[in-house]
Amino acid sequence: MKDQGGCGSCWTFASAETIESHWFLAGNQMVELSEQQIASCSPNPEHCGGTGGCEGGTAEIAYQGVIDAGGISSEWVYPYVSYQGTDYACHNNTKAAATIKAYSTLPVNKYEPLLEAVATLGPIAISVDASIWNIYEEGIFDSCNMSSPVIDHAVQLVGYGDDGQGNLYWLVRNSWSPLWGEKGYIRVKRQADPQVCGVDTDPSSGTGCSPGPANQTVCGECGILSDSAYPIV
Repeated sequence: MKDQGGCGSCWTFASAETIESHWFLAGNQMVELSEQQIASCSPNPEHCGGTGGCEGGTAEIAYQGVIDAGGISSEWVYPYVSYQGTDYACHNNTKAAATIKAYSTLPVNKYEPLLEAVATLGPIAISVDASIWNIYEEGIFDSCNMSSPVIDHAVQLVGYGDDGQGNLYWLVRNSWSPLWGEKGYIRVKRQADPQVCGVDTDPSSGTGCSPGPANQTVCGECGILSDSAYPIV
C-alpha cells in the first residue's frame, strides 16, 4: 500500500496503480511503476483537476503523459520523491517498464458501465469527494455530503461486494498509507440505479479543465461515478 504524503499527487497514484494492474492482467510481469514520472513529466496545459504535479491532475492526463513518453519507468529506477510536497523537473530518460497504447473513459455518472468494467476488465481509476474521508476507520462509508459534493481526490476502484447483510459497497484502494482505513482501503456505499446525485460547484478541484463549466453533476456516494478511466495495454 502506497502513501502520497503531503503532495497532491493522488492522480498519479491512481493511474500508476491501474496501469500496474492492467499490465499484469495482460500477461506481463507485475512491477511497481513510477508515480514520480507521471507527476514530473505529464503536461497539464488545460489545468484539468489542477496544474499538474503536487497541484493535481486527472488519470486521463496521466495516461496521455505515459503514452507520449513511450511508457513508464519502474518505481525502482524513478522513485517517488515528492512526499513532502515538492515538485521536481522531469528526467524521463530511463527504460520503460510498462507501456500503454490508449485509454478509455467510461460514461459519466453511469452505474452499470463501471460495475461491468471493474468486474471484467480490472481496476479502474476513479475520482471522488474525499473531503471527510479522514474520519473513516472501517465499515461501509455513507457519510459524504451529496447535496454539494466537491470532487477532490483520485483513487483506484478494485472491486465491489456486499457485507452479507444486504449492504452493497465499492472496494476502493486509497494512497494514504496502510495505516488508514481498512489497511489502506475503504468500502464506499454502492447504490443500484436510480443514483443519488449532487452538484459540484468547484469542478476545477477534481476533473474540470480550464475554461470549463462552473457546475458539474456528480452521482453515486461521494461522487464515485463521476469520472472513471482505465488504460489499454
